[in-house]
Amino acid sequence: MKKSKIIILITLITLTFSACTKKESSKTTTPETKTTVEKNESVSTTWMDVTSIKSVYVDTGIFEHIGFAVPAANLPKENILAGVKYHGTSITLENESKPDTIMWPFSKGIKEEELEDFTSSKGVKIKVPVQSKLNFAPLDNTMKICRDNGLKMRGHVLVWHSQTPKTFFCEDYNASKGFVSAKEMDARQEWYIKSVFQHTKDWEAKNNNGNIIIYAWDIVNEAISDNASASAYLRDGSNWYAIYKNADFIVSAFQYANKYAPKEVLLAYNDYNEFQGEKHNGYLKIIDLILAEKNNPELPSRIDIAGMQSHNQTGWPSMTEYETCIKNFIAKGLDIHITELDITGSWKGGNNFNKADPEAQKRTYNQYFKLYQKYRKTENTNGITGITFWGITDENSWRGNASPLLFNHFEPKPAYYGVIEAAN
Repeated sequence: MKKSKIIILITLITLTFSACTKKESSKTTTPETKTTVEKNESVSTTWMDVTSIKSVYVDTGIFEHIGFAVPAANLPKENILAGVKYHGTSITLENESKPDTIMWPFSKGIKEEELEDFTSSKGVKIKVPVQSKLNFAPLDNTMKICRDNGLKMRGHVLVWHSQTPKTFFCEDYNASKGFVSAKEMDARQEWYIKSVFQHTKDWEAKNNNGNIIIYAWDIVNEAISDNASASAYLRDGSNWYAIYKNADFIVSAFQYANKYAPKEVLLAYNDYNEFQGEKHNGYLKIIDLILAEKNNPELPSRIDIAGMQSHNQTGWPSMTEYETCIKNFIAKGLDIHITELDITGSWKGGNNFNKADPEAQKRTYNQYFKLYQKYRKTENTNGITGITFWGITDENSWRGNASPLLFNHFEPKPAYYGVIEAAN
């Protein structure tokens, strides 16, 4: 054999051995997830290549729901819907079931001929917009998507100081006029809550054989002040508070929700920094006020769920503080939804947060999911039944610059593995 042929042969053998070795070493297995991913420079690991969160936490019976907040416009996108179905069981619309979307047809005012009579449960007679002046199209379309894809929904939100047209609170639905009386506002609140529940019930009856798609609603959202004190805990900058000057609008919302919602639908109060000092105490006061009307013979109230938003940071709050909050809600006889979970780095001021260190974020998500399992609902105890991440991937997050979620551009981050590895 000529020398040149020998050199070529040796080179080919060396290259073959090197390629085989490289291919073998590129295989990585995460024992906890039983997932093997083939990695190379041209192929990324996507959220569809790893173990589904749903299979770990819902299919095994640990929680009833794993959910994601999704803008309505993103749901029809095939890659997003596929990932939501793969990893979760429910969605929360980020904005499209809030009052400003549903009320937008009369948010700039309304003509007299577009009003009709309404008599409240307390006998108060008022004028309200005709049903055609309510915009349910985004909600209807989302319910259809959920029905067609085996998903459920959390409704968010009926009563909120934000993203509610000022016209709803004003005389003649005219933002340039003053606020209506508490008596009239109470009737308007009942009309709106009745309208939403009646519409969704009618849609489910017509399009889903009466089976529930929206399994829970945030009835009231963020009514507690960030500067809560023992004597004053309500958000005083709210139009609701400006009219009522007390917590009556919160209690009445749960009374009307109980009257008009299907009994299978869970009713929730929802807030952020729900673990923090006097704000936490204010949350407990609200629960007590609602529960006090549970047996009201004329208009009983109902609250099923304490919603813990959990927009948290690595290192904040303390796990002890957070766990105490969970235990106190359970002690009130309520189940818990983790409703808006995301984890950033430290607070920078305003609505700005530092980007979370990947490994610190992984550890934090891992700690939370171990805690959630510790307090999950059982046959004999109240507890945590569902967890909703506030977004899908970092680039779609309201706090995207802080990288708060489990996926980035549909690729799993260390945070994802922290969640999976926490499973018992």
